[in-house]
Parts: sequence; C-alpha cells; structure tokens
Amino acid sequence: MSATLPRTLEQAYAAVVGELGMASAGWLFVSEVAAHAGDEGVEAFADELGATYPVLDAVARQWLDGRRAPQINAKGALDALDGATHVVIVGLESLHLDGFVAAAPAELGISLLAHRPFPVDWERVVANHAGRVDLLYLDSFQSMSGPKSALLGFAYGVHGDRTHVPPLWARVVGADVRAQFRSLVGWDALGSEMNVYPRWLTEVGVDEFTHFVGATR
Repeated sequence: MSATLPRTLEQAYAAVVGELGMASAGWLFVSEVAAHAGDEGVEAFADELGATYPVLDAVARQWLDGRRAPQINAKGALDALDGATHVVIVGLESLHLDGFVAAAPAELGISLLAHRPFPVDWERVVANHAGRVDLLYLDSFQSMSGPKSALLGFAYGVHGDRTHVPPLWARVVGADVRAQFRSLVGWDALGSEMNVYPRWLTEVGVDEFTHFVGATR
C-alpha cells in the first residue's frame, strides 16, 4: 500500500465492516482515502484489501470510474414489499437501512435479523433508529411470518441471471420459509459486478426473489 496511507487502515476497516455493512463501509473508507491520497490511494487501497473484501474492491473500482456515492433505491425497495405491513431485513447495509427507514411509512414494522459473519454490536445498530427497528434472531424470526410479512435481503451486483448474497439468506430462505412470507425481496446494495472472488458471499439466481430491486430505478 502507498506510504501516504495509514498503516492501520486495514485494521480500522475490519473493525467497522460488521456494523456498517460491506458496501457502506466501502464507500466511507474509499471516500476518506480519496480525500487523503487521491485516486492513486484508492487504487492502492483496493489492491491491498480487495482480495479479502471483494465488495470494497468493487466500490473502489466504481470510484475510479467516476461514481462518488452509492445509488440507494429506498423507494424501489418499499414498492417491492407489495403491500406488506412488516418486513424482516436479512443482512446489514447501514446507508441503505438509513434511507429505507427514513422513507418507510410509520405503519410499516421493521425488524433486523441479527446474524453476520463479522462482529456486530446489534444493540448499538438498532439504537441508531430510535426504536423504529427491532431485532430478531434465527431461532425466532419465523414468528414474524404471515401473509402481510416480507423478507428483504441485500444482494451484491448482478451478472446475467445471478447475484451474490450473504450466506445467511440461503440459510434462512428454505422451502418452508418461502411459503410463510408474502414476498422475498432482493435489494442490490452494490450496483456493479465484482472483479475478485466473492468471499463472504454465495451465489443465487435472481429469480429466487419475488422482486429484485436494482441500485438505480
């Protein structure tokens, strides 16, 4: 990595990626690196950490292509709920969750499934939303199922008819669960394909969702 970048950058990124989400942390760190060391620093940052964090690498490549912020389609995600009165969110992207909660009608119940591959202080995460979001756990999330409930999971890029999701989505959405929820919504939090092996993620078909929301509308 370029000598102009702090040596502790990787440690700092690893410490926050769990509570921010892979794409959200990527945008925060890439913008800060760019402010400190320009595009050369962003490229060095991606070269150093991209193999470990493929979503970060993809965000850095978007920055180098001229994009300066994530494209957050909260309206599209809300529209895709198709009349649901409660949504269980699988995965965590803080920028997208912030936009979603801000745009959601007051009568929509919002729960966050507390399970991630990275360390997370879940109480601190939901505290950011002043009681608007509550926590669910793997052994109890099906208590929120029903004809007016939906599952919404974050996805990372689309390539052909495939996308990548956290392994938790594949673990949660079995045949029995599909029948219990009104709709299964995928929301692309990345908006580009990944250039390196998609570590931390698993591949699924876009058609496994009842609705799929792109990064733009």
